[in-house]
Amino acid sequence: MRVSLSTASLYLYPLRQIFALAKELGFEGLELVLNPESVIRGSDYVRRLSEEYGLPIFSLHPPMIPIPRWKHHHKLLPWMTSLARDWDCQFIVIHAPKALTLAEGYGYQYLQAVEACVKGLSTSSPRLSVENQAVFQTSDRQYILGPPTNLRDFADEQDLILTLDTAHAASYPYDLLEAYETFASRLGNIHLSDFLSARPIPARFNLQSYFKHHQIPGDGDLHLREFLEHLRADSYAGLLTLEISPVALEAWSPSRVKSKLIRCLDFVHDYLGDA
Repeated sequence: MRVSLSTASLYLYPLRQIFALAKELGFEGLELVLNPESVIRGSDYVRRLSEEYGLPIFSLHPPMIPIPRWKHHHKLLPWMTSLARDWDCQFIVIHAPKALTLAEGYGYQYLQAVEACVKGLSTSSPRLSVENQAVFQTSDRQYILGPPTNLRDFADEQDLILTLDTAHAASYPYDLLEAYETFASRLGNIHLSDFLSARPIPARFNLQSYFKHHQIPGDGDLHLREFLEHLRADSYAGLLTLEISPVALEAWSPSRVKSKLIRCLDFVHDYLGDA
């Protein structure tokens, strides 16, 4: 198992600062979430940072805020595939679609983009990985790939890797260990964070994502200690990616960011041991 840091945790930080901090604290690599700097500076700059700091980019994630030119998956996925190859990524991570069906409309467009992407990739790296959905409002539970069993079936049909986001699972909600067992043989990446179910946050994506989802492990309601112990007992060998809200990390204070990321790593290593 390799412990990675999602750059979404420090989304507005300069990439060089994120690489330097991740290296200093002992992360083994990064999940790079595309941001304006990575687009403006280009692929070569990001690759040089990875080489300079000796930190691989294990996985690549779409932008937090869609970039107009690559807003739709039929354009986004070819672009991400090219970058993932340049950076020797293991996974290209995308979210499941907000669609009621895959037979028409947006769901069908998503399906076509996924099929085209998988066809263009070999069975080796990079692999396309689909992430379980978050629920920000009641209507989000109606989407076709929301239930873990539906997402697993889709991954089997399309030969996809799965990414399990622990906070997203809690928001649905469904049992984390049951979701792990459902995903297990296709699971390549876990987005680890905690979740505060009782925190009254308006049903707006950014607010809930920053103040309710993606909290520091141990600060919320999830049984993450038991979850990590289960990963160790099961010899999970994929990525464990810390994806923490910049608000939870207090990103406005570099010293607090550092101390809180150390807390996150200590939490993980305490329950994984030498895994």
